[in-house]
Amino acid sequence: MSDSKPALKLRYFLNLEESQDGFSLATMGKRQFTRFLTPLVSVAIVVWGVYLGMDGIGKYYMALGIFFLALQLGMRYWFLPMMFKRQYVKHQFGQTEQGIELFQDYVELFSSGRAKQQSPYSDVQRFAVGKLSYMIEFKNRYVVIVPKRAFESQADQTVFENTFKR
Repeated sequence: MSDSKPALKLRYFLNLEESQDGFSLATMGKRQFTRFLTPLVSVAIVVWGVYLGMDGIGKYYMALGIFFLALQLGMRYWFLPMMFKRQYVKHQFGQTEQGIELFQDYVELFSSGRAKQQSPYSDVQRFAVGKLSYMIEFKNRYVVIVPKRAFESQADQTVFENTFKR
């Protein structure tokens, strides 16, 4: 890679599914364990209530655990996706051209054709691979979602992955 010519240059428009995939990588974590930690705690509260018995205080633990579980499921599978879709449509993310260029020492991010930010690779805090997209989180909490369909070849995709994997 040289500083005058990028090793990889991508321009893309994100669709709703790719945005949701990247958003879930950014918010839920890249490990399955972190995604299911709070529901497991709720199930443990229900089990503790069963252990204590239905006659005494156990029924309150069971009700509390079931309430927490229903609340988490409602938030994760109904409310958050609905709010995300509303924000996606409201801010017209699908109509904004985005891009990324990889140079030898830094990455350059684009939005609507203008250079927006240059960051050295050392500023990348986290890189995650999803089903439809990649998520790059920088130390300043800036998150970039790159769709997998934006790559012209498997070689470009390999260069991209190897650049951000540690």
